[in-house]
Amino acid sequence: MSSQDFGYRQELKRTMGGFSSFAVSFSLISVLTGIFANFNFGFREAGGWILWSWTLVAFGQYLIAKVMANLSVRFPIAGYGYQWTTRLVNPHFGFFIGWMLLIQFLTGFPGIAQTAALTLTSFAGWQLNESSITILTILIISLITYIHTRGIGLVARVNDLGVYAELLGILVLIGLIGWSVVGLMPEKISILFTGLNFETASEPRFSSMALSLLLGSWCLTGFEAAADLAEETQSPEKTVPVAVTRSLLSASFAGFLIIGLLVMAAGDIYVAQGKSNPLIAILEQTLGKVPTSIIMVFIIISIFACAVASMATASRLLFSMSRDNMFPFSSRLSYVNPKTRTPQSATIAVWGFSCSAVLIFRRIEVITSVSALASFIGYAGIMWACCREKFSLLPLTAFIWSLLVVAALAIPETNIPGLPSRHLPALAALTVLILGTLVYLFYVGPRIKSGKAGPPKV
Repeated sequence: MSSQDFGYRQELKRTMGGFSSFAVSFSLISVLTGIFANFNFGFREAGGWILWSWTLVAFGQYLIAKVMANLSVRFPIAGYGYQWTTRLVNPHFGFFIGWMLLIQFLTGFPGIAQTAALTLTSFAGWQLNESSITILTILIISLITYIHTRGIGLVARVNDLGVYAELLGILVLIGLIGWSVVGLMPEKISILFTGLNFETASEPRFSSMALSLLLGSWCLTGFEAAADLAEETQSPEKTVPVAVTRSLLSASFAGFLIIGLLVMAAGDIYVAQGKSNPLIAILEQTLGKVPTSIIMVFIIISIFACAVASMATASRLLFSMSRDNMFPFSSRLSYVNPKTRTPQSATIAVWGFSCSAVLIFRRIEVITSVSALASFIGYAGIMWACCREKFSLLPLTAFIWSLLVVAALAIPETNIPGLPSRHLPALAALTVLILGTLVYLFYVGPRIKSGKAGPPKV
């Protein structure tokens, strides 16, 4: 099955093999990036119970991955969730799902790039102010954009190298921490069942456990990236579904081992939670500064590869929706460079949006606050579309799970100093939905009804 079967010309170049398809999903999940960015928050909320909130998320995400793997066989085209829901329901519904998934990556990508800038700054020992961090972030975004303009072949090679480095870093990290705690394993295991909230110095309440899901729910997403690049993948019906499920399973298992070992190596949980950076403190007290620095190199490479994969997914989704005239300037945004056969204008547009987000919002918490919520709203929409087409227990369970995560991320108050609201993720997601509704009411909706927007008739 090819893009022609869905009414599109095969403009994108099919060069990605099985490993590259797996790599783009695995690097977008990026266990090292996710744990490095969110372990401290989750650990302070739940202590040792953070391992079990991770496990819960992994199980729920596997349900979603199975549904998406099945959809990728039926619809192996760029745009994944937008295309799936458009064809299962209608283009009106598909626009809103595509909008939320696009927001997920348009906020997630600059957030990952800023994480790379902050991590590199910390590793190098540079004393940079906020403006300098912003400039460095924009330089990283621009470098990744340049890589994408050179073609999917270069993107795949860079991403493959990043995944090799991340896999090696995961093995080194697990091996070193595991070796340090293996002799004390029997007494250390009990720490995994010790729940402690740092703020209250007592067992985590329901709201704290809900917030601790952020570690897994932010990290264990992106496995669908392989589906978004299906038009650039060889034998996508066979390759993509395997890449989607294997990337999630391998990332979930690796994360389970890393988080469990970190918690066991922490010692006194309350003391570890009180450190300015509990993760780095645990690594340095367990391994020493030199091994920690070596692991940081792997983490920096992993974060960069994650950013490369994030831009790939964002640009292909924007290209796919523009190909169906879902945005202003769609004819320009859907332009494919005939030499590299990549969506060049969509890539440059993602660069512009990302740089603007960094310049306007500056702080990483503000940039990424909507990313996880937007992704799960999109997931819920995809699962609902599957239930609507044909009732099945698997998509129904995945739909319920998606809604539970949305509630867990939106309802409890967050206590992040310097942010304007304790409900920033919910307010940001609501703002995004309102913006999407305005675009739909004044542009997309009328165009769909008049037949000027939406997928081609086959």
